[in-house]
Amino acid sequence: MKHWILLFLAVVGMGGCATAQYGNFTSHTPYTLNTTLVTDTVKQIELLYPPASTKINIGQAITKTDLFGAGLITTLRNHGYAVQEFSEKQPLSDAGINLRYIIDVPATTYQNLILIKIMLGSDALSRAYAMQNDTVIPAGSWARREN
Repeated sequence: MKHWILLFLAVVGMGGCATAQYGNFTSHTPYTLNTTLVTDTVKQIELLYPPASTKINIGQAITKTDLFGAGLITTLRNHGYAVQEFSEKQPLSDAGINLRYIIDVPATTYQNLILIKIMLGSDALSRAYAMQNDTVIPAGSWARREN
């Protein structure tokens, strides 16, 4: 267990060293895996930002192949959030919280990890997950960095 915690902290620490490119950088992740990640992410967002009184602006384009992004928007709306989707033609509203995310597999010898980093306004939430048999289990707690 200590190994996972140290690996998670190293991955989160290295996240600040690269230029921020947002999106889902995992390939060929099953639908059920994305559903689990979305559900867990929305639960964490609900703890910090109450639904029905929070507007979330998606600050990045979401491709058709990004099952996490599409599921995140749908689930946020189903849980009572007002969501403005990204559009190059229309700037994001000043009202609300800008949300961006990165889903990636860390460049390590342990390719069964997925790292989620959610940027909400100036705050960042991160969590690592271990993949096993097309499912994921948390490899640690959510980490929150506030600015």
